[in-house]
Parts: sequence; structure tokens; C-alpha cells
Amino acid sequence: MSKNIAFYDTAQLNIIQSAIEESDFFTAVVLTAIQLERHGYLAIKEYLESLNVNSDLISKLLDRKHLSQIADYLLATDKISKKEHAIIKTINEERNKFLHRRERKEYLRGTEAQNKYTPLVNSAMQILKEKLDAIRAFVSRG
Repeated sequence: MSKNIAFYDTAQLNIIQSAIEESDFFTAVVLTAIQLERHGYLAIKEYLESLNVNSDLISKLLDRKHLSQIADYLLATDKISKKEHAIIKTINEERNKFLHRRERKEYLRGTEAQNKYTPLVNSAMQILKEKLDAIRAFVSRG
């Protein structure tokens, strides 16, 4: 009997990677933050469910939580390290700068943007892959 393994990227990492390669740092940072929030939420929910916490309580605990709060929960549940927590917090801050600019500042461009955002987004993608199960494997028997 043969087995087929398929991998499914649930965090759109290929889109994030393409955005980095195209120097579209707005998309890279914002989409990374969205995926960290989504997958962090799911990781915390799964953790609480594994402890048999009432589903209504889980919903109330996680309702309207933002990435910053989710990062704190991930750290408190030992899903991420302090260094990874800092990376997620930084992604959140950069996302907020992109979306909530209060001054008429231009976005970083060129080498400066490349040097700041590429390693940050790459680190966040590693967290998605390694800690938040953003890539799932499916095995079928054929």
C-alpha cells in the first residue's frame, strides 16, 4: 500500500515570501501579523481544549484578542520563547506603523527596508512553521 503525503500551507507563506522578494514590505509585514494572530489564536484554543476547558469559557477568554495579547498568551503557555515573543511584538508594532500612520512619513524603502523587514518577517515565518503549525501534512493511503 502506498502513502501520499501532501503539505498544506495554512498561513500563505508563499505569498509572504513573494512579497519579500518583490520588496513589498507592506504586504509581507501585514500578512505576517494576520497569520501570527490567526495561528496563535488557534494554538491557544487547542491548548485550552487539551486541558478540557469549557468551550464557552475559551470563547470568552479569546474573544477580541489582538496579536499583542495573543503573543503574551503564547509565551505564558510556553508555545514560544521570550525571543520569539519579542519578534511577534515587533511585527505587531511594525504592522501598526504601516496601518495607523499619524504623520506624513514615507515607508522605509530600498536597503533600509530590506535590512529591517526581511529578517523580521523571515523570523516570524519560522515561528509560524515551527511553533504554530502553519504547515500541515496530510497522509493518504492509495
